[in-house]
Amino acid sequence: MRLTLSTKYAILALEELARRGSPASVQELASAADIPQAYLGKLVPILVRVGILQTQRGRGGGVALARPPQEITLREIIEAVEGPAALQDCPFEVSPCRGNPKCPLYPVWDPLRDRIVGFLSQTSLAEVVARLAPKKEEGE
Repeated sequence: MRLTLSTKYAILALEELARRGSPASVQELASAADIPQAYLGKLVPILVRVGILQTQRGRGGGVALARPPQEITLREIIEAVEGPAALQDCPFEVSPCRGNPKCPLYPVWDPLRDRIVGFLSQTSLAEVVARLAPKKEEGE
């Protein structure tokens, strides 16, 4: 399981959009979520392509969630940014490995990975917003 800064930035940007409930320009969103604008600019097309974001042209346009935040899961976001293998590969191997019963870590990692993927599949963007809202109000 390998996650990059891209995943963190995608989640932060999507959380900000969900919290706002309205479209924002990439510049506004990058500033509000404290993400480099050029970096976010590269993530937006990826998230549009998989149906997490949509773009709107014209006055009041920008990027917006394509679906309600309760319908977007952390797993979907991670797989969009990192690719589906990101949640399957063993973190203890240098090269991609999706499980080898002969590996001594197999009985430890596989059940743990399944629990992590289950959590990510069941955790919506709306839940992330709800969990982060008190922290943002406190100024953290």
